[in-house]
Amino acid sequence: MAEKPDKKIESKYPVVELLVNAEALFSVRGEVVIGALHGHNEVEFTVSEVKRLVDQFLKRKVN
Repeated sequence: MAEKPDKKIESKYPVVELLVNAEALFSVRGEVVIGALHGHNEVEFTVSEVKRLVDQFLKRKVN
Protein backbone atom coordinates (compact mmCIF):
# COMPACT_ATOMS: atom_id res chain seq x y z
CA MET A 1 0.00 0.00 0.00
CA ALA A 2 1.47 3.34 -1.04
CA GLU A 3 1.70 6.14 1.46
CA LYS A 4 -0.07 9.40 0.75
CA PRO A 5 2.27 12.36 0.30
CA ASP A 6 2.16 14.83 3.16
CA LYS A 7 0.09 17.88 2.41
CA LYS A 8 1.97 21.12 3.04
CA ILE A 9 0.37 22.90 5.97
CA GLU A 10 0.44 26.67 5.68
CA SER A 11 0.73 28.98 8.63
CA LYS A 12 -2.15 31.29 9.45
CA TYR A 13 -1.52 34.94 10.21
CA PRO A 14 -3.65 37.57 11.95
CA VAL A 15 -5.50 39.92 9.61
CA VAL A 16 -3.58 42.93 10.95
CA GLU A 17 -0.24 41.35 10.03
CA LEU A 18 -1.49 40.56 6.52
CA LEU A 19 -2.75 44.15 6.12
CA VAL A 20 0.56 45.66 7.21
CA ASN A 21 2.39 43.51 4.64
CA ALA A 22 -0.24 43.71 1.88
CA GLU A 23 1.99 45.44 -0.69
CA ALA A 24 4.85 42.98 -0.23
CA LEU A 25 2.65 39.87 -0.15
CA PHE A 26 -0.17 40.68 -2.59
CA SER A 27 1.06 43.73 -4.56
CA VAL A 28 -2.00 45.71 -3.48
CA ARG A 29 -2.71 48.30 -0.83
CA GLY A 30 -4.20 47.33 2.50
CA GLU A 31 -7.56 48.80 1.51
CA VAL A 32 -7.90 46.16 -1.20
CA VAL A 33 -7.25 43.39 1.32
CA ILE A 34 -9.88 44.90 3.62
CA GLY A 35 -12.38 44.84 0.77
CA ALA A 36 -11.46 41.27 -0.15
CA LEU A 37 -11.92 40.08 3.43
CA HIS A 38 -15.21 41.92 3.92
CA GLY A 39 -17.84 39.46 5.11
CA HIS A 40 -15.31 36.90 6.34
CA ASN A 41 -15.38 36.62 10.12
CA GLU A 42 -12.13 34.70 10.57
CA VAL A 43 -9.33 36.46 12.43
CA GLU A 44 -6.49 34.46 10.83
CA PHE A 45 -5.85 33.49 7.21
CA THR A 46 -3.12 31.80 5.20
CA VAL A 47 -1.32 33.84 2.57
CA SER A 48 -2.77 31.69 -0.23
CA GLU A 49 -6.33 32.15 1.10
CA VAL A 50 -5.93 35.93 1.03
CA LYS A 51 -4.31 35.85 -2.42
CA ARG A 52 -7.31 33.91 -3.72
CA LEU A 53 -9.78 36.32 -2.07
CA VAL A 54 -7.90 39.38 -3.39
CA ASP A 55 -7.90 37.95 -6.93
CA GLN A 56 -11.65 37.28 -6.71
CA PHE A 57 -12.25 40.77 -5.31
CA LEU A 58 -10.28 42.46 -8.10
CA LYS A 59 -12.12 40.48 -10.80
CA ARG A 60 -15.62 41.26 -9.50
CA LYS A 61 -17.93 42.98 -11.92
CA VAL A 62 -18.92 46.48 -10.84
CA ASN A 63 -22.59 47.33 -11.27
